[in-house]
Amino acid sequence: MIIRDFWSFLFLLAWYSITITLFTAILSPVFLNDCITFFGVLGKGMGSLFREFVIGADSFGQLSSGIPNRILSGLMYWLIVAIVMGILFIITGLLIIGIGYQVEKIYRKYCWDIISIMMAIMSTVIEIYFGEWIKSVLPINLIALLLLVRVVYIGIRCYVKDWLEERGYY
Repeated sequence: MIIRDFWSFLFLLAWYSITITLFTAILSPVFLNDCITFFGVLGKGMGSLFREFVIGADSFGQLSSGIPNRILSGLMYWLIVAIVMGILFIITGLLIIGIGYQVEKIYRKYCWDIISIMMAIMSTVIEIYFGEWIKSVLPINLIALLLLVRVVYIGIRCYVKDWLEERGYY
């Protein structure tokens, strides 16, 4: 009974802190501007990648220009473009899924506990509340800083857990 109450309390505490943090993030102009900038750059990068895919597929589609029949040449062009675009999207998707799977596997092995949840909440809260001060000292995008802090944290947890396993503590 006590364990169930503890987990219920912990869930409510996490829900409350995440909710308050998100509402505060919306009201923080520095954090909100960095979110807009970060996701805008991410969107532009994806648009640029898509443009490169189209240019590459168009280059391969030009192979059909050697066919003398205009209709057949047009059909072959679009067929080649569709195949190349499909291959490029499949390769990109598989890369994203593969990297995500590896990160998830590492995260589950080393960081799947309440300490990681509290660390994620606390680092986000600190960045939101002290965003202006952080930006005045360190001119970096707050979302990029949050991701960097998370990567460093996971690296430290992996190192410490491996170190403890080598010495027989786990």
